[in-house]
Amino acid sequence: MANNKFNKYIGAVALGVAILAVPSCSDDHFDVNYGSDENSAVATQSLWELISENPNLSKFKTIVEKAKYWKDENHPVNNWTYADVLKSGQLVTVWAPENGYLSDAEYNSLLERCQTDGYNLQQQFISNHIALWRKNVSETGIDTIKMINGKNMVFDKTDILNCKIQGISLNETNIPALNGTLHTIEGTTPFHYNFYEYLKFSPSLPLMSAYVVSKDTTEFYKDASIEGLPDKDGNPSYVDSVYRTTNILFDRRDYLPNSGADTWDIFQECFDARINQEDSAFIMVLPTDAAWTAAKQKLAHLYKYPARYEDKIKGNDGTTVIRDIKDPDSLTNMSINMDLTTPLVFNVNKQPKVGSKLWTLEDFIANKGATAEYLLNTYGDTLRNTGDWDKTSLFNGNLIEMSNGYAYEATEWAYPRELYNPDLEIEIDGWGNFYYTTNTSTYFKVGSDTKTISFNNSIYSDISNKYGQVSRNNFYYLAAPGPTSTPHVEIKLLGNLPSTSPVVTYGQQAQVMSGKYDIYVVCVPYWYSLISNRGEISKDFYETDEEGVIVRDEITGERVINQHYIDSISAISKMCFTGQLRYNNNAANGKDVTNKKSSIIEYDGTKVDTLKVFEDFEFPYSYKNLRYSYPTLILEGATKSASAKNGFIYPLYIDRVILKSKETGEETILDPQ
Repeated sequence: MANNKFNKYIGAVALGVAILAVPSCSDDHFDVNYGSDENSAVATQSLWELISENPNLSKFKTIVEKAKYWKDENHPVNNWTYADVLKSGQLVTVWAPENGYLSDAEYNSLLERCQTDGYNLQQQFISNHIALWRKNVSETGIDTIKMINGKNMVFDKTDILNCKIQGISLNETNIPALNGTLHTIEGTTPFHYNFYEYLKFSPSLPLMSAYVVSKDTTEFYKDASIEGLPDKDGNPSYVDSVYRTTNILFDRRDYLPNSGADTWDIFQECFDARINQEDSAFIMVLPTDAAWTAAKQKLAHLYKYPARYEDKIKGNDGTTVIRDIKDPDSLTNMSINMDLTTPLVFNVNKQPKVGSKLWTLEDFIANKGATAEYLLNTYGDTLRNTGDWDKTSLFNGNLIEMSNGYAYEATEWAYPRELYNPDLEIEIDGWGNFYYTTNTSTYFKVGSDTKTISFNNSIYSDISNKYGQVSRNNFYYLAAPGPTSTPHVEIKLLGNLPSTSPVVTYGQQAQVMSGKYDIYVVCVPYWYSLISNRGEISKDFYETDEEGVIVRDEITGERVINQHYIDSISAISKMCFTGQLRYNNNAANGKDVTNKKSSIIEYDGTKVDTLKVFEDFEFPYSYKNLRYSYPTLILEGATKSASAKNGFIYPLYIDRVILKSKETGEETILDPQ
């Protein structure tokens, strides 16, 4: 029986590629086909025989024959070494370090690792000197060689008399073997971790490593395994079992766990970056343990979870459903770890161009992306300079060259606070923004004409530039349910919904955190709906001369707004309303409570305006990353018969709700003008 599979892994991620003959039981488990290569006619010995008989390669020979072959980090092949690999029939090229370029200390360390660290020795040393097929010095040029550990090496043959592999000079070249080619080299080919390997096998970052490696999943890979005879019960057995390790952080942006304590509670965010691949252009921030710990301490108060909370999804069935969180502290730790890890990776190929020039790794490193308009991480966060924060501060600490990019081993956590506790904007542009159950039916009272109203800021720029733009080119009309009654609705306070992809697969997630917010409602003038309904701006909104021609500014040429007309409409279309919050304030029973109503908020209806409903309101528990729960804002029109006589209308025109984080105490002008 022949077994022609040598299962290549990079780190612990099985690639499932069959590239070398590796028997599972004895040497007769493979077929040697020496006559299939054009160079075999001049060869009389295998690679192993050539290495064994060369006195300048005795150190390399000893290491190779003592180094056990590993399928992956958990599965060595008993009684099978790299000497056996180099006796096999698979064509490979070996760049073998000569004795004089391996010090006694290096040699003894490698011998010790044969016994104590065999898998890493295989990946970092032995398979860093071997590639598939014959790689001869036959013509000048530069080739990229993929070694069997997956690393890409530069084979520089521009000077035929001084060829180099990854900067290391070749001495003897093109020594033919029955099963490949042997070159001797004046040193060892340098090994660089990729990001995943660095996190997994370097001891320098145990805290971050623990989180990333916890997402590894190792599974039996049946299709790549060699099946043997059935066992006594008729079940299949395998003479060569292959295992494949994957990490969900690399291939997804988000996912919903299907097992574990967190299944019912939060969805998971990922890098969406294959940091284990060798052909990428990544920049990654790797926080030291001190930086990681400091960041968690700084953010922990924003991630306070209750022991119980109200399920807003099942609640839509008309019943109050309470969910338990078995370990709130564990949920806090898990959620912070996820949110710290997600924004760490940047692909230079995805950064905004500088003029027409694409970024290279070297260009990016030279100024840390300072000349880019913004930075875009692989999760999709856009990071721009602010008045007191510079995006280049992310890249602090020791710069480390990886095999697939560069890493900054950051000694401080320099991500902006706004990335974790941002101001939240909740769009009011559809029925899906309102919470409704039979338990709260008294809140959801609006007229049948309630609808989204389109208002294109560009088309109506004469108005929007002066009186304020609306978000996403639309706003929401909450019609009065009766001639003298007012809207009464409950708005879901979820969070910022991305305007472009990637959009969270599992729907908009809660982002309100435990902490203080100022809460605003952005109101839109009634007369904006008059413009939208017509599809164009009526002449009535502009100053006209005696002949009805629209007047233009003598200097700018812009049409002059008829302020008197707008003021007259606003005077009879003012609005007023109250606000009330519903949120979790009782860890014992988990039921939401409502706070005291705000005072009546009056809006003069002249321009798009941001009105404060609550100041310094503190949510005792976080909703960040929760799947089933979120707070709500109850808005109720406050127009009465008496106020209607003073120009207040019953409907409400709402653009969005804003929650301004008070984490830093800094004030920001929120008016959308």
